[in-house]
Amino acid sequence: MKILIAYDGSEPAKAAIEDLKRAGLPQQNVQAMVVTAEEAHTAMTPAFNLDPGLPILTYAFESAHETILYAQETAEIDAEQGVEHVKQIFPQWDVTPSVHLEPPAPAILEVADWWKPDLIVMGSHGRSGISRLFLGSVSLRVMREAETAVRISHNKPESIVDDADPAYPPVLLLAFDGSEGSNRAVHHLLDRSWPNHTQIHIVAVIDVSILSTRNYLWLVGEDLTQYQDMNESRIEHSVHDLEREMRKASPTMSFDVTSAIQVGSPIHEILSEAKRVQADTIFMGSRGLSRLERMLLGSVVQGVVSHAETTVEIVR
Repeated sequence: MKILIAYDGSEPAKAAIEDLKRAGLPQQNVQAMVVTAEEAHTAMTPAFNLDPGLPILTYAFESAHETILYAQETAEIDAEQGVEHVKQIFPQWDVTPSVHLEPPAPAILEVADWWKPDLIVMGSHGRSGISRLFLGSVSLRVMREAETAVRISHNKPESIVDDADPAYPPVLLLAFDGSEGSNRAVHHLLDRSWPNHTQIHIVAVIDVSILSTRNYLWLVGEDLTQYQDMNESRIEHSVHDLEREMRKASPTMSFDVTSAIQVGSPIHEILSEAKRVQADTIFMGSRGLSRLERMLLGSVVQGVVSHAETTVEIVR
């Protein structure tokens, strides 16, 4: 397994590494790359045909060079700190640093493009101190553009207390709508190594708000009520079938499986259920429902990640 860990020395970045204790990851046969990036301007080029030997330009070039050296040193220190942090938790992992002098989001995406990790791990925001209620610009871009699964960790409020023992069974919330995307999230979750009696709480949301939109009425015509009943029935059957499958998913792991089918806003209902069961992680597929329904629903994934009080893992 290959894991890319974005790290900048901030508290959210440190929390994202600590959070891996309860991510069901293997203790060995893992390659991890800790990616740090510091944005630094390159040395200026002479402008207006001025003599580069002029004192003002000489000072500017030297200052720019010092800025680059400082950024390089800072990124290297952060990278080594991140590597040591990961090794403390997973001593058998093969962990290497990767230092870049460019904006963080492009650096993370470039490494992910050529290294092909199975998972990208990052905090919800970095040194900028953006409010927890808003997803940082780096996390937002990586979440949107990465072609692999992305795990975004939030600093949890004091009301949610983590057990110090990583073997203590975690609580996982699986957002499910029967689509191909949510089915991939199921397989992604089951590929991990979880302690026995890990709780999996399956949440399906019937979003009745889209039923009143003009495009939806045009799609289903006069059969609106019948279509709604069929949709609800389909989701209920899918959830119940998934419950049964998960209870017997692995001969070496036993899950405590529960489910809830809610009616309302997907973002609100998923977040409410996560808070109610005190989920450690929310698993979501990056694509769900039909193209029209996605358009009408808006970005459920982005809404959940932006406002979650716990870790969210987006599966592609």
